[in-house]
Amino acid sequence: MNGTTTAEQDADNVIRILVATDNHLGYGEKDAVRGEDSFTAFEEILELAVSEDVDMILLGGDLFHDAVPSQNALHKCIELLRRYTFGDRPVSLEILSDQGQCFHNAVNQSVNYEDPNLNIAIPVFSIHGNHDDPSGFGRLSSLDLLSTSGLVNYFGRWTDLTQVEISPVLMRKGESQLALYGLSHIHDGRLARLIKDFKVKFNCPENVANGEDGNESKEEEDWFHLLVVHQNRADRGPKNYLPEDLLPSFLHLVIWGHEHDCRIEPEENAKKRFYVSQPGSSVPTSLSEGEAKKKHVGLLEIYKGKFKLKPLPLETVRPFVFESVVLADHADELGLVEGDASTKVFKFAQERVEAMIERAVAQHTGHSKQPTLPLIRLRLLYTDESCMFNAIRFGEMFSTRVANVQDVVQFSKVVKRTKTEAVNLDKEALRRALEADNATRVEELVDRYFEEAKSNKPLKLFHSKALAEMTYRLLEQRDADAAENIVKFYKEKAVDHLMEAMPNDENIDEELERFRVLHKHGDLLKMLETQGLKVKKEEKSMSVLGSEANASTAPATGRGAARGRGTARTRAGATAGTRGKGQLDVTVSSTRTSGRQQTLLSSVMGSRNTASYVISDDSD
Repeated sequence: MNGTTTAEQDADNVIRILVATDNHLGYGEKDAVRGEDSFTAFEEILELAVSEDVDMILLGGDLFHDAVPSQNALHKCIELLRRYTFGDRPVSLEILSDQGQCFHNAVNQSVNYEDPNLNIAIPVFSIHGNHDDPSGFGRLSSLDLLSTSGLVNYFGRWTDLTQVEISPVLMRKGESQLALYGLSHIHDGRLARLIKDFKVKFNCPENVANGEDGNESKEEEDWFHLLVVHQNRADRGPKNYLPEDLLPSFLHLVIWGHEHDCRIEPEENAKKRFYVSQPGSSVPTSLSEGEAKKKHVGLLEIYKGKFKLKPLPLETVRPFVFESVVLADHADELGLVEGDASTKVFKFAQERVEAMIERAVAQHTGHSKQPTLPLIRLRLLYTDESCMFNAIRFGEMFSTRVANVQDVVQFSKVVKRTKTEAVNLDKEALRRALEADNATRVEELVDRYFEEAKSNKPLKLFHSKALAEMTYRLLEQRDADAAENIVKFYKEKAVDHLMEAMPNDENIDEELERFRVLHKHGDLLKMLETQGLKVKKEEKSMSVLGSEANASTAPATGRGAARGRGTARTRAGATAGTRGKGQLDVTVSSTRTSGRQQTLLSSVMGSRNTASYVISDDSD
């Protein structure tokens, strides 16, 4: 705790929390060998909570592997929670916030340990992840069932995904006060849009606004601000992860779920000065390199504005050894160019797996419940398919020595990427196209540019109007297959023409130019129509084209790659000029002002002394 040990603090003032994420109960439960792994690890976590005498357990999402867990998984989860979290031990945490607002589907609209009909010794607080998010009729999650039955305190649940307002669970133990914020999983693309539209708000105790001017350090604040979140942390694209820098700077610690590799040691965000801890999963759900790291949970101790996170290794997790080998690096050693590469690689892989099994023995902890058969994954990166062999037959050699017989070896092809010839943009042609009076639509600008750039011959096969047609169908008709269909059509016609002409290699470019001359764009439009592909009619009236541009589009419904569900809504009237380039904007709602530049909201959260923080993606 930044120089202060727990022994120096009064135990009545230290909040002790066991932190875990991504338990994935029920993963592979029908597997005769690995079916109990998730439940064994979860039981060890609960045993650690009892032995460490914690005040609460905090779960970061994906308690279950499936949105609709099996009766077996649900039964075992309930059994374990009742066995380890029920009892006569008093709970020292006092809830100060509006419990009816914080806990969804709680029978008495309160935490379970204040229910007179229940005897809770260790309360469990949890958000949902992408695997156990609300779904189906009634939009219920498996956590709703556990909350209604009084086993789990389910918080951070969203029912309105058009805007997200995060209100903390405020609790106190002696002199320490904790503001616990929950951001249950939201599809990353949807969350990115909400942040961009300033629709994500943090409500927090009023004194946070007073500390925003920098006069008061985080350690001196009255509240410790803890956020638990379940989103992509690794950068998987601009709209496929949650950047840490978008989170507000008043936070002390972020518990990050969803990512399975264990990075539990707190890492400081240099820009916002809060810490991030990523416990990772308690059971490997994929045979990847990140999953092979040692599994941990954390013992979090909070005293006022200070904290200490102690990693606790899990001893019942199945041993897992991962290795990746580039076969090209061993080509000379194995003599692959001399022939019979498959047999040589087979023997090489067999030796490697034998060594990996020996290394797995070192991961045995001596715990009576730890499985002994290890998970082994040897990834072979190849460039020549002659190196491949039957991976299933190979795995059968180790049927009594490994837990994953079917996929011990994984072949992955190395794709060699070569630099393509750079295409220079004709800036002068682009300028003339943009200055044209009659070019007001995107497809017309495309057509105009390639007409202006004819002298540079940027197109060897397509007509400029074909690209304009492609642009029109992509933007106006929302036809995601437009490019593929038109390119395929031109390719087929060009191949037919070349097969009839049968030119020499040196005359192919000339023959393709002849193809462009013989097959006018209008003729190709008619061919497209006869094939049943709708094309844009060439109109002479610009007013008709303008009216098409103003036509409304229906909202699209879909399901995201990370199991997000819902309806994507269009934003009418939004223009590119309404938003500036990005920067995190923290907007504070408070009755007081500070020396730091702030934008005051017009309203304050009534009698509840709270401040509202708005997140945007306006980053430099």
